[in-house]
Parts: sequence; C-alpha cells; structure tokens
Amino acid sequence: MNKAGGMRSLIVVLWSLIGLVMASSCAGEEAKPSGALVAAGHDFALQACAACHVAAKDQASKPILKPPAPSFLSIAGRQTTTEVSLRQFLSKPHGKMPNPELANFEIDEVVAYLLSLKPKR
Repeated sequence: MNKAGGMRSLIVVLWSLIGLVMASSCAGEEAKPSGALVAAGHDFALQACAACHVAAKDQASKPILKPPAPSFLSIAGRQTTTEVSLRQFLSKPHGKMPNPELANFEIDEVVAYLLSLKPKR
C-alpha cells in the first residue's frame, strides 16, 4: 500500500471511531459533567441566579423575587430537563426571565451544575 492509500485508510478509521463515540454518547444516558465544571456552575449560579432562584442548598440568602422562580432542584427533577433543553432555554429570552445573555462557557457551567442535581433513577 502506498503512503496516500495508508493515510486515507487511517482517516476512514478515525472518522468511523468519531462516529461511534458520538453515536454512543447520544444513545445512552447523558454524559456526567466533570467535577470542575459542576463546581464552576454552582459558583456561577450563586452569583448570577440566586436573586431569583434557590440555586443551591448552601445559598446564603433567599431570592428577592417574590414568589421565587423555580428552584434548581425542581428544574433538575423534571423529566423534560435534558442537556439539550437546558441549552436551548438558557440561550434565548424566555417567559418572565430576562435574557440572561450567557456566554457559551457560562451555559456549559450552569448546564453541568443543573444536570448534577438530577435525581438518580
């Protein structure tokens, strides 16, 4: 086999592996977020979300919004709460919540944190 043919074979194998990894991550349970991302999401939620939501058990003060927006635990506990639904929800204005205008990395953090709160089933 010549060098070009070997390189093409390698590329085909790599693309196949990438496809398998992507398919398996979509087929089963959602991937567990990393601990660092969850911790960053927790910290961000306490800073940016706690004025309206009970974002964490260790939240220092109650939300100022009366009545408060749904707690992060209740949001995480919904059967409809998925990574995709959270990303869509956080990336545009919705309901009474002002447009959060979160950067992609902030959405990653908040999504990881919320998913970490999902009850184990």
